[in-house]
Amino acid sequence: MGRVQEVGWVTAGLMIWAGTCYYIYRLTKGRAQGVRRLARNGPRVKMENMVGIQNQTMLEKLICMIEMTEDPSIHEIANNALYNSPDYPFSHEVIRNAGRISIIEGLLNNPYPSVRQKALNALNNISVAAENHRKVKTYLNQVCEDTITYPLNSNVQLAGLRLIKHLTIISEYQHMVTNYISEFLRLLTVGSGETKDHILGMLLNFSKNPSMTKDLLIANAPASLINIFSKKETKENILNALSLFENINYHFKRRAKVFTQDKFSKNSLYFVFQRPKACAKKLRVLAAEYNDPEVKERVELLLSKL
Repeated sequence: MGRVQEVGWVTAGLMIWAGTCYYIYRLTKGRAQGVRRLARNGPRVKMENMVGIQNQTMLEKLICMIEMTEDPSIHEIANNALYNSPDYPFSHEVIRNAGRISIIEGLLNNPYPSVRQKALNALNNISVAAENHRKVKTYLNQVCEDTITYPLNSNVQLAGLRLIKHLTIISEYQHMVTNYISEFLRLLTVGSGETKDHILGMLLNFSKNPSMTKDLLIANAPASLINIFSKKETKENILNALSLFENINYHFKRRAKVFTQDKFSKNSLYFVFQRPKACAKKLRVLAAEYNDPEVKERVELLLSKL
């Protein structure tokens, strides 16, 4: 039997099992209610229940199967079927009405990176709806904790960073992740271009909020952080890094009397701005080597303010 045919049989078997699981689930869950309705309405209820179950979508049946088993291999195959179905991404209406956000919590702990990645993408999709914000934010600390420990530049790490960047547009979420800023700065020095893109976007969100300035300044910053100002980086990342430093420097200068150096460790981001000579030297090299008028202009602007 060929690999494609074997996968087809496995998927077909899952579809049948999903339907069976869903039937049992609905039958068990609604048993007490069904008995009461039967007493009132007679045999007609049995027919209505059967029609209702038959009319459920395969998306809902697969979700039911995920809820009824902790087997990671089943989760992975079922999720592949979900994500390849025409109903994916999860319908906001289905999730909202059926309370399916809780399912994602279990998937975030799944041992398979591909499943966790898809769970993070699903959280990102449903967080677009304002009514889901309160539910999604309950997972934010776990997402941060997991994201900094995932393999560097892996798809699952990128999915986590993408979600954090999206959520931290809102100031309430920014203050929930302050304990992870040092780790994000570390990843910024070692990550790929895409990893840096997500982290810079996130930190740029922070830097626009004056109440986050101290949290940024007290974070540990690797000495190699200023290497982000390199001609090897993408133009977008360089411009975002320049904006990040401009914003932090602006708020730092405005509250210089409050931010006294005795309150900060020697490895903190504070000293990048308190003693900007190394950063300024790196910026001058970038201006000389990077052949782009916009970048040169922005570098000169930042140099004039450091």
